[in-house]
Amino acid sequence: MKNVTRNAILAVVLAVVAFFWIWFHEYLGAKAYWVALISFGICLAYGPALMRSLPWMTLGGVLGVIAGLITFVLYMQVFPLYYGLSVALAGLIFILIAGLISIPKLREILPMYLVGWGSFLGAISRFDYLFAEKPVEALPRALTTLLGSILSLLFGMLLAAVLSVVIIHRREEAAETVESARE
Repeated sequence: MKNVTRNAILAVVLAVVAFFWIWFHEYLGAKAYWVALISFGICLAYGPALMRSLPWMTLGGVLGVIAGLITFVLYMQVFPLYYGLSVALAGLIFILIAGLISIPKLREILPMYLVGWGSFLGAISRFDYLFAEKPVEALPRALTTLLGSILSLLFGMLLAAVLSVVIIHRREEAAETVESARE
């Protein structure tokens, strides 16, 4: 019964926080509000291992967003003008780099790297016309999207960590206390 109560509280808190995050994301500078929800879900799926993995996941997520910016610049400015091929080549390069970088901690770094990389590319795709039509506006828009994507990613991870500590681990601590009292 306590598990159901805990999950109900978790669902309500997530719904309320997601409502406000989506509503105010533009005012906060978070260009990709959906990233917070994706990173929250991935972090929550880690369960009790979240706190040990969180530093590596954070590193992977931030590196992924930065790699997304570099990927965007690469396929818009360097590679051939055929859009699909350019994106595929840039994706190949940066996903291969991600795989090689994350070899020591693959389960922690790679998923959040891919979330960060994909979130930046998803958020900036709304503005890809700027590089061809208004290059003066392109760099500031790319930088604000970079910061907004990092903000969304870190907010989702923070929310998962806080809820994990406050709601999920309290039950485990209580069970350990009861178990140690029996002994």
